[in-house]
Amino acid sequence: MADLLIEIGTEELPPSAIGVATQHISRNLAQVLRIETIKVYSTPRRLVFYAEDFEDTKVVQEEVIYGPPWKVAFGNDGKPTKALEGFLKRYGATQEQVFKARKGKGEYVAIKLLRGESSAIEELRERFEEILLSVPFSKRMRWTSSRRILFARPVRWILALYGDLLIDLAFGEVRSSRTTYGHRFLFGEKIEVSNPQDYFVKMEKAYVMIDRDRRRELINRSLREEAEKLSGEPVMLGDLLEEVTDLVEYPFPVVGSFEERFLELPERVIITVLAHHQRFFCVRSGKNLINYFIGISNNRPSGDEIRRGYERVIRARLEDALFFYREDLKRPLRELIPGLSGILIHPRVGTVLDKTRRMEKIAEHLISTLELVEIREKVLKAVRLSKADLLTEMVKEFDELQGYMGMVYALKDGEEEEVAKALYEQYLPSGQDSDLPQTTTGAILSLTDKLHDLIYFFSAGEIPTGASDPYGLRRSAFGIIRVLDNRGWDLDIKDLMESLEVREGSKELEEFMAQRLESYLEDRGYDVVRAVLAVTSALRLGEVIDKVTKVSELKSDDSFTDLYEVYRRVAKILPEGWESEQVDETLFKEPAERSLWDKVIELENSDLSDPAGLTELQNTVNRLFDEVLIMDRDERIRKNRLSLLFRVKRLFNRFADFGLLVPQEVK
Repeated sequence: MADLLIEIGTEELPPSAIGVATQHISRNLAQVLRIETIKVYSTPRRLVFYAEDFEDTKVVQEEVIYGPPWKVAFGNDGKPTKALEGFLKRYGATQEQVFKARKGKGEYVAIKLLRGESSAIEELRERFEEILLSVPFSKRMRWTSSRRILFARPVRWILALYGDLLIDLAFGEVRSSRTTYGHRFLFGEKIEVSNPQDYFVKMEKAYVMIDRDRRRELINRSLREEAEKLSGEPVMLGDLLEEVTDLVEYPFPVVGSFEERFLELPERVIITVLAHHQRFFCVRSGKNLINYFIGISNNRPSGDEIRRGYERVIRARLEDALFFYREDLKRPLRELIPGLSGILIHPRVGTVLDKTRRMEKIAEHLISTLELVEIREKVLKAVRLSKADLLTEMVKEFDELQGYMGMVYALKDGEEEEVAKALYEQYLPSGQDSDLPQTTTGAILSLTDKLHDLIYFFSAGEIPTGASDPYGLRRSAFGIIRVLDNRGWDLDIKDLMESLEVREGSKELEEFMAQRLESYLEDRGYDVVRAVLAVTSALRLGEVIDKVTKVSELKSDDSFTDLYEVYRRVAKILPEGWESEQVDETLFKEPAERSLWDKVIELENSDLSDPAGLTELQNTVNRLFDEVLIMDRDERIRKNRLSLLFRVKRLFNRFADFGLLVPQEVK
């Protein structure tokens, strides 16, 4: 046994590529090395994989070889045929090694061959290049004349050791060695490594902190310590800490400042300039930002050069932002609306002004359907203003501020707070776990925006395929589902499309929404979602969500097993394709028939909104099966009883196709 270490040295990798690479490579290395887990370390310049006390065992590979069909291999007298003799001769096998094996629907002669011994490291040598080539990067680079060798960034060296031994690995023209490199700026010498433990010691001395968790914790602690010196705390925005962790090999905090006059800018503008564009952390004291920031440098600060460089870049960006802000305030948003006719969304979808006008119709439909007449004027005003900020100078420069700047400028124009806030909330939720609109006006505007894109892009034939979704329609669909689920609203998209006179893309949109619903509702049971979608259109989103929730709750209740058994008895006896629902009361011969019929009529005429109410059928259905011969010799009576049971099944189908449910209790 010995420790095994592989380091893949690269040019600086983008943060998004590091996680993709480490997960994929570690999983494949563990498989090839025949171990459960492998430790992973990473920096922007290296991907490191380490297996402690690894034993390079050799295994014998066994392979099953199929020969001719069994009936062809042996004659009627049971003796081997020439076909079998030829097969055995080809592989140097004897008849004693033959056994019968099934392949597909037939039975064949088969033998087992041992393919010799191979060690895990030998297999690693063979598969190493294949593993690196198969990493699913979103973008790849080619840096040699070879069209085959691709990676997220050029691979410059490979260090591969098994104890004191060098493992011979290759990726294109790069072959493994005992050589690695330290920090690009702080340790320029080559490093010779004798064994894996020696590697960890030398990396520390070479200013490379390969443990990502340790590096992140050091950055986090440094940020808080530096902010505390300023009587504030760092603004930890989204995944900024994770991203910065993957940008440095050894972190050094650098505190900078900007002029107080820039605090005139809305808070998110400052954060966007510093955090989104420069990867700096803003500092907050109390509720407000202060004119300081903290950058994380990959080089030890020497004097004030790094700080001054940071401040110079920030000052220029904030100066531009302040100019844009003041210019935008000279014109109210409403004056920008006509200019939206100059922004083309798609040749078959039209301009942003076309979208705004169609959104008014969608909003009117939602207001009527959801009975929200009291906020009609707020919603329509929000719709008209919703895209105006696209023409502001600030959003032209920082497009990620779309919606937020609309809210800021609307408040400056004196619009109602709920109308202004809706302009920001129209883009919520932005992801599966992001915030939802808090105002009702914002929720309606969010639905309106996303429904427009789904309906009109699908009608234009722009349907997402595979990983391609240029118009973010999957995100729009999830957003609609989340808002409806949160609000408890129902919506029939097909009805909406008919009111808009859009006839193309309905079928494709229904299939698309079914997939999104299955994904969104998976925690409530895949079988439940599919059972509900079997009887309810995926375009009736709120109804599907409600039914899935209720059927899922019923399925987890102790009463479900007995109720499911009732459904199964009914469905089992009905002939395939039975659709007759005509029941003639005059043909009832037994009290059990009348009792069940009365209960069916009662439930059909009631507001049966919860599948738990179906338990009322249980006793009367069981009584019918216990006391009555369903398949009576008299054809009229038999069909009448089957139609009665079909009406029972139809009551179940109000909620789901119970035949698609998979209760664990029922075998």
